[in-house]
Amino acid sequence: MRALRCNPPGGSGPLLELVELPEPQPREGEVLIEVLAAPISPIDRLSLRGLYPLRPASGIPGAQGVGLVVEHGQGVREPEVGSVVLLPVRVGAWCERLVTPAETLVPLSAHRDPVRACTLRIEALTAAVLLADLEPGECFLHSPGAGSVGRYLTVLARDRGLRSVALVGTREPIAELWGLGADNVLVREPGVQARLSALGLGLPRVAFDGSGGETSGLLGSCLRLGGELIVYGAASRKPVQLPVDQLVFKDIRVRGFWLHRWAETAGYARMRSELEALAAMDLHEQVAARFSLDQWPAALAMAEQPGLRGRVVFTPAKTS
Repeated sequence: MRALRCNPPGGSGPLLELVELPEPQPREGEVLIEVLAAPISPIDRLSLRGLYPLRPASGIPGAQGVGLVVEHGQGVREPEVGSVVLLPVRVGAWCERLVTPAETLVPLSAHRDPVRACTLRIEALTAAVLLADLEPGECFLHSPGAGSVGRYLTVLARDRGLRSVALVGTREPIAELWGLGADNVLVREPGVQARLSALGLGLPRVAFDGSGGETSGLLGSCLRLGGELIVYGAASRKPVQLPVDQLVFKDIRVRGFWLHRWAETAGYARMRSELEALAAMDLHEQVAARFSLDQWPAALAMAEQPGLRGRVVFTPAKTS
């Protein structure tokens, strides 16, 4: 069984190596999974460089993915053999096959493209949780609008009766985001606050920041007095930059969001309920490219490209 194993960060060797491992065998309560799709998520890219607080399971990266149930361990009846399922988070999905407790799996429709469903576990769930406290009809601002979480925010906002304002770096993704149901899409540039007023939107109470850098300040400038900036990432790879006058005179409040911490607090039942609801929806990831495991250098190089639209996805199973 082939897998990608990560080497210690900071060493002289490559970040990853393709290795042969013993075939996994499901024990009582477990199932054997053939991995159909596993994206290169921001979590993985940070983990490979020792910048994420949690290390990959058993040294195998792959924070999320979709697989096919191929064998049951003793005592397991569901999900049925042949079921397509969402894998548990940080299961080590950059491999051909793995075992995991049956109770950790969330079934998907057999008709879903596993590659385009492979980010439901983290990015889609992040978007769903971020929107949970907003009231129907409420408007919110978010960036990067064309990122994975941003796209899910747009689609889920439409489903929940919310109004979204997506900020993007260029005009290129605007038509696509309108197609997903975005109410407004604006290019990240000075004067966004005035454009919101011109559109009759007013200033929102909440903004979601997955960009970091100067975009944090741009988002903060568009919030109403006492508004909240919720930071869930930093696609710019720069620290949050927020002017002091926003913190002092506008009383803007800033807090971070980490899905792992939310899951610990919310509990397994709540997390599973959210995932089942997402799995039942027609949600799709934008896919930049698909690679086999042995093509990992090219896959990782593409995933590291600034401004890349869509996820780079491994399709480890030989039948995929």
